[in-house]
Amino acid sequence: MSAAPTRSAPAPEAPAAQRPLLLVEDDAPLRQMLSWDLADLGYDIAAAAGCAEARRLAARQSFRFALIDVHLPDGDGRDLAAELAGRLPDLRVVLMSGDERARAAPPPPCGVLAFLAKPVDLDSAHRVFTAASSIL
Repeated sequence: MSAAPTRSAPAPEAPAAQRPLLLVEDDAPLRQMLSWDLADLGYDIAAAAGCAEARRLAARQSFRFALIDVHLPDGDGRDLAAELAGRLPDLRVVLMSGDERARAAPPPPCGVLAFLAKPVDLDSAHRVFTAASSIL
């Protein structure tokens, strides 16, 4: 009787502590839901309601990933993404918006991997982050 072919096990995902993600979303219920869903995908979430709060979090903690809404009450998420990417060179950003005009705007700033429509498919964001992490 021959042995069954062996399959290599998939590479283990990095622990959440190694996957810190900054979530910037001004809608509180959506921010909470995204936080829970991203935590379920293995991310260590720090959530902010706007640009100022995101800057404060980024000053205290280093992030590998960020999911940022474009329309925030205190600024433009594209500008925030560019600023954070300039300060955190390893940061990988996905922008999101429910506004089709925002998605049709000029190309996203450096460091932005994708622009997703709301409601955001978090599996898509996770695949973008995972692919970016594998080439680092």
